[in-house]
Amino acid sequence: MLRGLFAKCPLSRLSHDFGQFGLLGAHATPGLTAELDQHAAAVRDAIEHGGARISRQSLTHYLHGFLDGCRERGWFSAAIEYEWELLRLLAICRMAKEYGFVR
Repeated sequence: MLRGLFAKCPLSRLSHDFGQFGLLGAHATPGLTAELDQHAAAVRDAIEHGGARISRQSLTHYLHGFLDGCRERGWFSAAIEYEWELLRLLAICRMAKEYGFVR
């Protein structure tokens, strides 16, 4: 993936891009599915702790904040395995699909 790709993508574009790579498909291992479930729970907790409900707007707002934090830390993934940042992004995208915010 190109550096900076995530920082400029809205929720639907990011979800589409991950879908193109097959990372959101049904072929996920049980271990990866469990990790994504844990990240999704953390995202839900963070949004709800702030007093909001899960909506397209609140999830997009969380995504932008998360990406800003990644940019500030200079995060760039060149790893072969899933890093926690990538897992969090995948969980956000999976949530967007599950809640019907993106196709």
